[in-house]
Amino acid sequence: MRKNLYDHVIDWIPEQSSVLDLGTGDGEFLERLIKTRKVRGEGVEKNPQLVTRCIERGLVVHQGDVLDGLDQYGNDSFDYVLLLGTMQELLDPEKVIKESLRVGKYIIVSYSNFAHLKARLQMMFLGRAPVTSSLPAPWYKTPNLHFCSIVDFENFCNDIGVKIVKSAYFNKNREIKIFPNLFAEYALSMLTTLNRAGEINNP
Repeated sequence: MRKNLYDHVIDWIPEQSSVLDLGTGDGEFLERLIKTRKVRGEGVEKNPQLVTRCIERGLVVHQGDVLDGLDQYGNDSFDYVLLLGTMQELLDPEKVIKESLRVGKYIIVSYSNFAHLKARLQMMFLGRAPVTSSLPAPWYKTPNLHFCSIVDFENFCNDIGVKIVKSAYFNKNREIKIFPNLFAEYALSMLTTLNRAGEINNP
């Protein structure tokens, strides 16, 4: 778990919010979020063994893929929907983002930045798909279907009519404040719909 990134997520979510965690994994972070922020939390996870571990933690977690998990909820069922580390594995990110914004008022998304300096240097000097701490698997084993930079993601949000409320950027050890598209390995963004943008008051 990338501690600095997940600490930011906790800081962004007000106490007693309702949260849906897509791709819950073993439930470690959702459990922490429930305990520290007193949220009403649910999860969706496709791996049955991980679902079992979540249930053993006392969590409400449904088995299924991301879109199956969203289909069962009505409009504005949650304050926040979390897509932490799963977005680049999605077949159709636009569909998932829009469906998440139907179910939740805000989405918090994390993703790896394919344009950070280590990746650029490997591409330039080795002429090969990079393998780094944020992209640890070789190209033929990676679960990632999409490789994007921070600039790519910002353009994507603009193209589909989604508002970026705020973002934070990280490498393995610290938060990155300057030239994140070059120096950050991971990015975290809070998204909402354009018609909700005027409602935002320090979410």
